[in-house]
Amino acid sequence: MGVVVDPITVGPNQTINVDLAKLPAPDRIYDADLAWIEHQGRAVSLFFAKRLRNSPQRLRTRLELRYSPEHLVVHFWQNSRGFHERLRSYAAKWPPDDAREEIDPAKMDAEHEHSEWTNFEAMAHVGSEACLDFYLLPAVGVARFARGQGSSGLRLTPIVRVQLTIFELLRLLDSAESVVNEVKAYLPKLEGATEELQKEGIEESL
Repeated sequence: MGVVVDPITVGPNQTINVDLAKLPAPDRIYDADLAWIEHQGRAVSLFFAKRLRNSPQRLRTRLELRYSPEHLVVHFWQNSRGFHERLRSYAAKWPPDDAREEIDPAKMDAEHEHSEWTNFEAMAHVGSEACLDFYLLPAVGVARFARGQGSSGLRLTPIVRVQLTIFELLRLLDSAESVVNEVKAYLPKLEGATEELQKEGIEESL
């Protein structure tokens, strides 16, 4: 697993900027048949799964990508609004998949599963093929930067590239809306909205 430095720059007002064009693809690739989101308590996770070919009601593998609630709202949701609408318009040109409506992957058992944390992602699609690249900007690096201890810790670590259809990605984004609304209902109501929420929540114990 590599570490990326060059895509990150610090703006004149001390904002952290990421140049998507300079982000290399993650080395690990996951082929997903199914995608969904779960929200329990204060935990939010995106799930991706591969079905067993000869036992379609079971999963061969399941990948969990965990988000903090605020990163789900501030990054995954807010940054994908235009992409989501364009994806919906394109997918509407295809006939519906009625069989998918009968599947509830959250209730399926998996032979193997794996979990990772993430807080940054990039989405793309070409025709009916879609992918999501997931990265992690470490909390320690952000905290030290916020305390004036330099930007050397601001390093994006590639986590995984998930390949899936646009129809499954659209389903994931559509279902994320209700979760985002639930999260917004309990996020601290700080003056200055999301930017202040992020600043207030930065601390490090040494």
